Amino acid sequence: MKNLNSLDLNLLEEITQLEYFLVKKSMSSPDFWGEWQEKFGKATLAKVALKKIARTRKLSHEEYSKLRTMMGVYDEILKYLEQLKNTALSVRGVVTNFNVELDDEDIDLDF
Repeated sequence: MKNLNSLDLNLLEEITQLEYFLVKKSMSSPDFWGEWQEKFGKATLAKVALKKIARTRKLSHEEYSKLRTMMGVYDEILKYLEQLKNTALSVRGVVTNFNVELDDEDIDLDF
């Protein structure tokens, strides 16, 4: 096996961590929507938790930078899951030209 450099190892680690969010059930499977909902819910809650941390805790510049990066990752995961949902609905013949986008300010973080 070829020697892996630092970038290769970092990429492998990142992919391994993100694989959780891949929906592995077939779009035609009855289990697809349950798995999709589980992944979407977890990503949404993680993003809400990060926003709450940003608003309620004192963070160092480094911690805040890492938090912003993590929020960007969850934005990308949610975008993937939305695209997957739209594709699954399209395959079933459901028209999906009614996307509702929530602004970050639309999420109430007062617990």
